[in-house]
Amino acid sequence: MRQSFFQQDFFRYVDLDLFNQYLRSKNLPQIDVPDKKADKDQAMSEYLVNLSDENGDIVVNDLMVVRDLSSDGGVVAIMELAEDATFKQALSELTSNINRVLHCLLHKPDLIEPALKLKQITATENFHVRRVTNSVDADQVLAKLSDFKLELTAFLQKEEAKGSNCQIDSYQFKDRVCFFAYPEDHPKSLNLYQNGQLNQTVVHPSFELVFVYYPELKQLEIATRMRSKKLQTLFNLFNRAVLDDPQPVPNNQDMLNLDMLLTDGFGFTFDPSYQLDSICVTQIRLDYKFNRKKRFIAHVDEGNGMEQILEELKYRNLRGDNLQHYMVAQATIKLRFKQFGRSNRVTILLTAPEKIKLNETNPHQLAKKCLQDWKIINEPLTDTE
Repeated sequence: MRQSFFQQDFFRYVDLDLFNQYLRSKNLPQIDVPDKKADKDQAMSEYLVNLSDENGDIVVNDLMVVRDLSSDGGVVAIMELAEDATFKQALSELTSNINRVLHCLLHKPDLIEPALKLKQITATENFHVRRVTNSVDADQVLAKLSDFKLELTAFLQKEEAKGSNCQIDSYQFKDRVCFFAYPEDHPKSLNLYQNGQLNQTVVHPSFELVFVYYPELKQLEIATRMRSKKLQTLFNLFNRAVLDDPQPVPNNQDMLNLDMLLTDGFGFTFDPSYQLDSICVTQIRLDYKFNRKKRFIAHVDEGNGMEQILEELKYRNLRGDNLQHYMVAQATIKLRFKQFGRSNRVTILLTAPEKIKLNETNPHQLAKKCLQDWKIINEPLTDTE
């Protein structure tokens, strides 16, 4: 139901005049302005329910896009892509991210799709990262799109028995080139409502593979659910087809330096402009270097910096020379900022060699900057092999 899908708490943040501008752009009747704010939310929700199926689907689809993009990261992406200073100023003066995205949908609709993609690739949670040897400029990378598509579809058809159809969309941002691939998946039988009747339908869905290349950093990122062996094949495939390098991409690269946490003299220093209120390492997992199944986990509920974790390791006799045969394989760091309001807390789960759970919002991106400053994230051009 459309009413339950967009509850009144969504419409509470939508400016009615702006929403009416959107309705006019779709040649739909406007909503009368009620006297009370609560009535406004109810009126907007009921309006959505009473639209015809065709018009309702159009509006719901647009509102889903608005909702997906109406985060700090989404608005930052729009701001980065926009070149019109007047438009940027108008966005900054609006009262919520929902209204900012709705304003963009009305006045700069061409920015919506690339902003969604830029928001997606800003998040670090789903990407696997490798350094590569060749630095190829953006124009050359984009020129290789057809070659890459042929290589990718051949691999998927041979190894996965799917991907006979494959659309690849390319995007160029300031420091990176992105390929979003949508290969055809195996057919599926679904029960779908069509004109109010439930029918069994065979559909041919797609799945998504994302390739992000940074020419200056010589760094390649891939987002996929494929496991290690096939993931490595994708790195090699891009390296060969797009970057003209026949050599395999080195595997098991250490993008994270979690051992830094236990280095003598290590401290969580930070720029005062970050407005960090507290830092606490609440969990560390130590893996035995010669048998990864042998591990120790130290966990504390709260504390300051590394103090409580170090006390726990000392209690377990895991300090000094006793640590030489162990590596820090995982760590959880909790940050609290003085800024960002109720979204001021960030919990970072780091797993060697490359996994970082952060999203595209401002607090999480500032947390990522902290990790870089502390050298927990290795510099892109540092050779750790």
